[in-house]
Amino acid sequence: MKRKIKTIGIIAPCGNIKDKEILDKKIKILEKKFKVKKYFNINTENNYLSDSDENRISYLEKAFSDDEVDLVMNVRGGYGAIRIVDNINYDKIKKCGKYYLASSDATILLSALNKKTNIKCFHGLMLTNGFSENLDKNIEIIENNIFNISLSEIIRRSPSHKGILWGGNLSSIVSMLSGSIYLPDKDIILFLEDLNEPLYKIDKMFFEIYRCKKLKEKIKSIIFGDFYLKDDEIMPLLKEYARKFNVNCYKSKDITHKSNNITIPFGKIIEL
Repeated sequence: MKRKIKTIGIIAPCGNIKDKEILDKKIKILEKKFKVKKYFNINTENNYLSDSDENRISYLEKAFSDDEVDLVMNVRGGYGAIRIVDNINYDKIKKCGKYYLASSDATILLSALNKKTNIKCFHGLMLTNGFSENLDKNIEIIENNIFNISLSEIIRRSPSHKGILWGGNLSSIVSMLSGSIYLPDKDIILFLEDLNEPLYKIDKMFFEIYRCKKLKEKIKSIIFGDFYLKDDEIMPLLKEYARKFNVNCYKSKDITHKSNNITIPFGKIIEL
């Protein structure tokens, strides 16, 4: 039975909150339809992080442990998830049955929570970068576990395969490869996106995934999202890695940091 969203818990487990006025406006939009609870200290910063590692973990655990909260959502991404992911008490929150929405640096948290808990995770725009601008549609996608994005085929190697939707921010995924406990045990449909990375670094990170046997052997199809580069720059590289991975590969502009990003269910079984 699907969980109806009535209360939203806002957390800041990654980067610092850069514009408090924008955050306040976004929260007011949510409050027109939902009860909103804040699990962060807006007056605390730790350089480029929103708070100390200990406080960011504490707020996250409180949000997921709060029985009233239905959806937990990040304020933003940034950096910081890798510093806390190993110290979260997953046993404390693993059966809470909530939804979690995040992306960017929090790809790391999506992966960990998907593997270690029964939380239903979603990759999508967060509070300060676009969630509230398409609020009704995003809530519908989350409550009904919908996957619906536009795909264009790059290469087809075989009939379609099933796998769980898994992936997100390319650089964040690569940062998890050395400590592989959050990598999936099931076959996956890998989706990837990134921003502000030059072509040679994207190449390097693709190759890191390619040489990671534990992850590579699980990949049954790939969806390449937006990398903020022109098609004549990025497409030759995508086609090269489509041939290397030797699986069905697709391109989608719906997976991006931009406002046209579409929320998708992280961990949902699909067939491509």
